[in-house]
Amino acid sequence: MMAKVKPDQGWLAKVGPLLPLGALLATLPYTVIYLLNLWSLPHYQFFPLLLIGVAALCYQRWGPVHQAHWTLRTLRWGLLVMGVGGTVCATLFASPWMGFFGFVFCLAAWLGYRRDTETGGSLMYLALPVLLIWQPPYNTILTADSILIQTLQSVSAKLSSQWLDILGYSHHQPGTILEFAGRSFGVAEACSGIQSFFAVLCFGALLIVYLRRPPLHGLLLLATCPCWALLMNTIRITAIPIAHAMLGLDLSHGVLHDLLGYCTMGLAIGLMISSDELLLKLGEYLPYWLRSLGSEPLGSEPLAATSSTSSSQVPGWSRALLLAPALLLFAFCFGIQAYDVSESWGQQRDVIDFFRDEPLIELAADDAPLQCAGWQQTKYAQETRSRGNDDLGERSDLWYYSTTFGIATVSFDQMFPGWHELTRCYRSAGWSPAKRTVIEAPNADGWPIVIVELTRNNEYGYLVFSLVDRSGKPLQPPGEYSYWTILQERLRARLTPAVRGALFSTVAYQMQAFVSSYTPLPQDAQAEMLEQFKTMRKILWETAQRKQEL
Repeated sequence: MMAKVKPDQGWLAKVGPLLPLGALLATLPYTVIYLLNLWSLPHYQFFPLLLIGVAALCYQRWGPVHQAHWTLRTLRWGLLVMGVGGTVCATLFASPWMGFFGFVFCLAAWLGYRRDTETGGSLMYLALPVLLIWQPPYNTILTADSILIQTLQSVSAKLSSQWLDILGYSHHQPGTILEFAGRSFGVAEACSGIQSFFAVLCFGALLIVYLRRPPLHGLLLLATCPCWALLMNTIRITAIPIAHAMLGLDLSHGVLHDLLGYCTMGLAIGLMISSDELLLKLGEYLPYWLRSLGSEPLGSEPLAATSSTSSSQVPGWSRALLLAPALLLFAFCFGIQAYDVSESWGQQRDVIDFFRDEPLIELAADDAPLQCAGWQQTKYAQETRSRGNDDLGERSDLWYYSTTFGIATVSFDQMFPGWHELTRCYRSAGWSPAKRTVIEAPNADGWPIVIVELTRNNEYGYLVFSLVDRSGKPLQPPGEYSYWTILQERLRARLTPAVRGALFSTVAYQMQAFVSSYTPLPQDAQAEMLEQFKTMRKILWETAQRKQEL
């Protein structure tokens, strides 16, 4: 039973909420940039609804300052230290990603100072859904959510293939592509728009904080989200070829595709709510010692015992003297971040596009040469996909060339939200990267090039690609070196336009050349591929720029 206490009049209780609030405000410039860049990723475009939901719960449950038990006070200070550390690192390295990390922990610390009007505990738990839209790192090339997308693609494709086998539909499944007679269906990302694993996970977290489920119950409920997201995506993938075969309906694009996604999303949310009810029933049969580990609802922490300390007698000037350095640090971080944002906006305003629909560049067969240094064009094809597909792009123009070492494919792909790691697409098609090499701009005609050697069963692939933004500025590919090396380089270049001018994600176009064979590509053929790619890249981009201006 929680005892009632008189409000603590100590100076720390008075200035305590100001510290996380000041740190929270210091992260705002980079946090806004992070969220704007996040909007360009279709699998996170649900986040405005999530933030609105969290804000509504805060408004509904907002109470006076929370007089916390010492355990919660320790947790609040720990979260604040992590948040301030993230804010300082974000300012040093000009990283909106680090800035949002600091924002989330400062938000949790600040909410920890407010009382839930219904339970009497703190509102710290409301920061959980916000934390889940932070992209965790995996390596210097991919984020953990990219790895998760690839895993869900692969597992969903395998399950869909098994379901189609059981239902008697003959097909072939190379990687994440389902091939039928006369038609192939690429497995769209398991995280496509609002119909995503991330949406299920984050709205699961929102359900947990709305119902104030205990920590153990909440963890188990979040653990069911991947299962329901996988089921949702498998049903969606399986339904598309069946509808095409039985009814002649194309559910892979357009309004019908979106409706199918919303229906499966609703199914996943319904299953998640059912899981919540099941966990409530099962909790009644757990042993008392296990049930007590997570029986306290969120926001019902014990209150502090009443105490009178001499800290209440600390003079006002002493409090200000202790608080001033922290507020100066926060003001400094805010000022530097705001300056970075204004500088980056000044450099990128002509190519930044968060919400406008950018028209595709219309290319044709004759936009690539019929012959190029011994290569003979044999075929032209065009592939279009649903808008917002940041894994494959909305459109690819492909030219096939006959060479002495096989059929080479040259492709112009559009559009992507910033750097697009093309190896993701080839992984989804069953290829495994064996070696990845980055040729820096000075050695690649002023435009960085990525070369990837791939393998798939008994096949060998050789891939060359580059990306450029709308203004014609080449995108720098990430290298395969350590995070520490990257941070050192970014810190050394902290005040240069290259760092300050790269905070916003921009629309990018990709050019690639690919050839596969049953033996490793000889060195002379590799050199020929590289030189031909440079030539084709120059021709295609000049054509694309000319058509952009029309």
